[in-house]
Amino acid sequence: MTNRRRPASQITPLIEDSGLFKREVRDVPVELVPVFSRNNRGDLVVKGIVQPGAEIEVVFAGRRLREAASLVERMRKLRMQGARSALNGHEAMNQISRLRLPVQVRGTWRFRFQPDESGWEVKSYQLMAAQWAFVDEDGMTVLCGMPPAEPDDRRQERARAARTRQAEAKARTAARTPQDR
Repeated sequence: MTNRRRPASQITPLIEDSGLFKREVRDVPVELVPVFSRNNRGDLVVKGIVQPGAEIEVVFAGRRLREAASLVERMRKLRMQGARSALNGHEAMNQISRLRLPVQVRGTWRFRFQPDESGWEVKSYQLMAAQWAFVDEDGMTVLCGMPPAEPDDRRQERARAARTRQAEAKARTAARTPQDR
């Protein structure tokens, strides 16, 4: 199979975001569980829970990956607090899925199909994160990420350029004297 991916040097924010955010971008409250992984593109994938208790994957991709470092650090500290609580005899903290960090994610939904043990395709949901907000240890709200780059309306730009050329042509015609005609 041929690799049709562009070299990283040719990827602009507009090209990246047009590939990541193909559907409507919306705000989704998610409780992130400190379980991390990477996909084949090197994106950060974090387990999340949305109401009414559905398990999803939240993906931090591309240039937003660097900004997710503060969120990862916050979730690692949460995981260490849970481990300390479990050592002190708190039974609820023995399960990592009980450790949750509330995060407001602005992103778009993507479906993922994977075969299960019997070979059937199972549909799961991924939330592609563009921006996210969470509360740090000091109680301050931290906003990370950036809104998706939106393409310029090329038709509108071409129409504006055509109107400008027409106005310039009319101005040149009007400026001509009868001797020039």
